[in-house]
Amino acid sequence: MATGRPLALARPTAKNEQERSSISTRVRSPGWRAKAIASGADREPGATQTSEIPDAASWSAKVTAKRWLTLAWSMVVTLLHGFMQDGRAWDELVARLPAEWTVIRPDLGGQTSIAAAADAVTQPSHLVGYSMGGRVALWLAVQHPDRVLSLTTISAHAGLEPAERAARAAADQALAGRIEREGMDWFAGYWAAQPMFARLAGQADLDAMRRAQNAVGVAAMLRGLGPAAVEPFWDRLAAISAPALFIAGSEDGRYPEMARRLAAAVPLGRAEIVAGAGHAVHLERPGEVAALLEAHLSTR
Repeated sequence: MATGRPLALARPTAKNEQERSSISTRVRSPGWRAKAIASGADREPGATQTSEIPDAASWSAKVTAKRWLTLAWSMVVTLLHGFMQDGRAWDELVARLPAEWTVIRPDLGGQTSIAAAADAVTQPSHLVGYSMGGRVALWLAVQHPDRVLSLTTISAHAGLEPAERAARAAADQALAGRIEREGMDWFAGYWAAQPMFARLAGQADLDAMRRAQNAVGVAAMLRGLGPAAVEPFWDRLAAISAPALFIAGSEDGRYPEMARRLAAAVPLGRAEIVAGAGHAVHLERPGEVAALLEAHLSTR
């Protein structure tokens, strides 16, 4: 069963994808002056930060890679959520991270290709992704290494083998059509009943998050960002130069082996298997994941 507090939903999620906010959220960090919040320039004591994220162009050119890596107040972490979730799914993990970290949670809702989803990451940061978001994070680390200071994935892989991919693509096409016909109330129940989510049963806030999704948008994401939609890129993982951590739950079928395979393929990769956890490790064991992430970034 999941541990920690239930998911706290800070705001409703609009069913209309166009109405959903594209502004990422950040952890409140003391000691940042108002001017820095607005401009992205150097920060000093005297102000607290707001939740609005400035455009990538506004970040000062003076913020060098060395400073992103070495100064605690400049630890910028980007969290990419999974399918049928939004940024609020990270609430329990974020609550356990150091308060001085800046946490960005892009909303991937409505994205229909891995390249478009990757464009949600607009600045160098320590990248963390779960499941679908983990696949996006891996792809981004291969395609745009300049945006990835370090990499962490939870329950992720780099694509399906050809035979499995073809079968999964056909199944996902059929499922997407059914989502469009029957709507989110049906699909939320169907999705929650999958064995990989058994340990999350009874989390009303998570169920509400799922049901708040837009059926047309979810179907489009399944077609464009599902496991079968992405061309496998296992053979390109050796190009990832960032330090990488691959997390999986010990009770999540083949995902522990996937984590080990990723770690073997990435030069600076390592795997951590969380005992007794299933697929959504960050929801089931947020404290353990926070500790793993903090240790992973402590030497960055």
